[in-house]
Amino acid sequence: MKDNSRGRTIVIKLGTSTLTRGSGHLVRSQMLEIVRAAAKLRERGHRVLLVSSGAMAAGREVLHNPDLPKVLSSKQLLASVGQSRLMSVWESLFGIYNIDVGQILLTRADLENRERFLNARDALFALLDHGIVPVINENDAVSTQEIRVGDNDNMAALSGILSGADMVILLTDQEGLFTADPRKDPDARLIEVVEEIDGRIEALAGGAGSAQGTGGMATKVHAAKTAMAAGIELIIASGADPSILLDLCEGRGRGTFFRPKHKAQLARKIWLSAAVKAGGTIVVDAGAERALTERGSSLLPTGVVGVSGEFARGAIVEVVNQQGQVIAKGAARYSVDDLKRIMGHQSDEIEGILGYSHGMVVMHRDDLVVS
Repeated sequence: MKDNSRGRTIVIKLGTSTLTRGSGHLVRSQMLEIVRAAAKLRERGHRVLLVSSGAMAAGREVLHNPDLPKVLSSKQLLASVGQSRLMSVWESLFGIYNIDVGQILLTRADLENRERFLNARDALFALLDHGIVPVINENDAVSTQEIRVGDNDNMAALSGILSGADMVILLTDQEGLFTADPRKDPDARLIEVVEEIDGRIEALAGGAGSAQGTGGMATKVHAAKTAMAAGIELIIASGADPSILLDLCEGRGRGTFFRPKHKAQLARKIWLSAAVKAGGTIVVDAGAERALTERGSSLLPTGVVGVSGEFARGAIVEVVNQQGQVIAKGAARYSVDDLKRIMGHQSDEIEGILGYSHGMVVMHRDDLVVS
């Protein structure tokens, strides 16, 4: 059996019920067990990200469970007060293992706007590259939408896409998706593997107009659908014993495994191949052409000899050789105006020319597909 358990990027989403054990306040001993499991995953070579609920529970704890009006501003207040407490707890617990953490607060706008998406992705990669565990949460303190239970399920899936993750694990108060609500039906059976989310699966989760949802599963299945479309495996499992993370990452343990047909990198390559019409063209010299087509390298600015079109950072562009033949297509890390300034230069000159840098490459090999 092939071992797929090493060297993966894993997003772990922690629901409030997992962090509080239903107590209404953060349970440090439970959080320490999560940290212990995350530390072991890192020892095995994995890169770990947390999507952590619990800010409002932490806020209630700080303010001694205040009696607040049931309005959005009260939730924002609790999230604002609680977010710093939540991060303080994570920082102290990870510190036991000499692991640093970094906070990333996101809104949907950060993920829908291409420039902000890329900026957030760069921040995440920088944290991971320096051995820091990102702790991600929705920026509830400034959210303009009603804060809904389960939003962090979808945030976890989107964070998986953002970080190029191989796996997203949703730890919750349930063991997975069942054939019926296990709290009401003693004959309900756990669905261990889902390879396609169809109307039946959505109905079991409470979607597709069904009133028979298995309790909070609709957002989780929606998150699974998002992850699978990006080639990312998503698992729903109980967070009662956080050590289950070690088994889940090896394809074992009790839970529901949503397995995509294509792996993350392949899925992105397929998407790039079928992407909409390119917004511009990058012309490369013979050396860069060989590096791209024969060695599977990234595209460096020194190999760029021309650029045309109007495109922003992150746009899909074609890469052509000096004979005009299309040799690749991918996402450019620099806009057309920036490329005109840095083309032909060494990577370490980018910041000096532009005053900033979005990385050493014009197009990363993971973000391009060779024709």
